[in-house]
Amino acid sequence: MNRRILCPLTMIVVILATTITQSVAAPPTSSSESADRPVIQLEHKGPIKVVYQVTQDEWKDGVGKAFLYMKNLRGYYAKKGIAGDKLDIRAVVHGKASTHVLTDEAFNRVKGVDTGNPNAQLISELKESGVIIELCDVRRQQEGWEKSDVHPDVLLAAAAYARIIDLQHQGYAYIKF
Repeated sequence: MNRRILCPLTMIVVILATTITQSVAAPPTSSSESADRPVIQLEHKGPIKVVYQVTQDEWKDGVGKAFLYMKNLRGYYAKKGIAGDKLDIRAVVHGKASTHVLTDEAFNRVKGVDTGNPNAQLISELKESGVIIELCDVRRQQEGWEKSDVHPDVLLAAAAYARIIDLQHQGYAYIKF
């Protein structure tokens, strides 16, 4: 290609690229534009089945982050008019998060504290609202914990990964924590 054609073509490509980039990347310029932006609402009103895989020793607002988020999810659906009998929220706990489901006494012994398990009340509230929490029994045995060391509102699952797979085959949506 000769130079007389290449230079104008190059300039056109640069101008087009700059224009496209600015129009795509530019944020809305007025509040009326952003007010017109749609928000996707709930489309599926139930039944809703979800399983949280809880493995991380993460905390928020003084409690296990995953448990707090499960409570918040339950509350969100309630605010949207989704009845509790249309919700099936479960957690399968293993890994470093396993201590989150211990009794106060076991938590104190394992963590070397005297405060009790900060999750104990939340676990009971979750059970009362229909949320099911399960601990991997393989992990419990590896840690040398007695069944009585596990919070009474927590069920034991034979093996975490197998349980999660089983729940997914039953149609549960999967959330990793």
